[in-house]
Amino acid sequence: MTSNSVPLGLNLGIWDRMSNWQDTVEIARLADELGYSTLSLPESFGRDGVTLCDRLLAATENINVCLGIANVFSRSPAVLASTAATLDELSGGRFILGLGGSTPNLIEGWHGLEFSAPLQRTRETIDICHKIWARDKSPYEGEIFKTGGVKLTFTPLRESIPIWQGAVLDKGIATCADKADGWIPSSLPRESIEHGLGIINETCSANGRNASEISVAPTFQLAAHDDADQLLPLVKFGIAMYYGAANSPYAKAAIGLGYGDEVQELQAAYVNGGAPAAAEVCSEQLARSVALVGSVAECQQQIRDILAAGASQVMVTLPAGTRAECEPILAGIRP
Repeated sequence: MTSNSVPLGLNLGIWDRMSNWQDTVEIARLADELGYSTLSLPESFGRDGVTLCDRLLAATENINVCLGIANVFSRSPAVLASTAATLDELSGGRFILGLGGSTPNLIEGWHGLEFSAPLQRTRETIDICHKIWARDKSPYEGEIFKTGGVKLTFTPLRESIPIWQGAVLDKGIATCADKADGWIPSSLPRESIEHGLGIINETCSANGRNASEISVAPTFQLAAHDDADQLLPLVKFGIAMYYGAANSPYAKAAIGLGYGDEVQELQAAYVNGGAPAAAEVCSEQLARSVALVGSVAECQQQIRDILAAGASQVMVTLPAGTRAECEPILAGIRP
């Protein structure tokens, strides 16, 4: 994997609302030129993430590209492993495989599959990926998957392609510390970094693993503007979408971090009026913890603080725009 000098990443998670793909490519190239470490592209109900990662890897030169996050239900471990090995080979070692257990809404409502044992499925998927990249054809006997007898027909560029896990709750973070190479949480309060690092350190200590080997790359909405009040409604609406449902893992995590009253009020409003109503009651304290809000200089300082708290890099999500609009922001926030 290449190692750019700036501990920043750019999440292109809102391309569905951008005007065209060429704008996205130009913004990705800008991040590459500015020395950003990583681009990430999510995958849910929209465009295919693998195809877009391939296009971005072809359009850039040095920056790593993470499929963040692919669910562990809709593709088999073998498909995920061979896809990752292919993209990694074609890009000269710049691909990161992001994995997560996802949600019932996506797995059952979109894919029509049973949402069952997401953490065990994640653990076994990671194990099988490592076996495939090592071209090990010995049997694998898991609770969910049983494989063996065949091996990958080509030798991967790297035997251990980085796997980043998008864990939100404590058990998922512990699984990440046990199995993965990186933790890439999103839409969580800033306090989650210290909390998650505590779980990672404890798990690694118990398992004899060096916690410093695990990349910590939290994702934050970037609301950089001299008049922050203009962008706070956008931030609050995003929080309402992620936190409003009663079974939201993001809301559960935030409650554990001391935002119980704020989440309770938000969810009550969501029941009666959906995301617009929940956004109206979303507290400014929660919004400013889940997002980077303020002038470019203030956002830069917030990034410094997050890095000082233990993050390896900070992933930022920009509102839709063009390269010209993004350049002063992406250049200005570099720590």
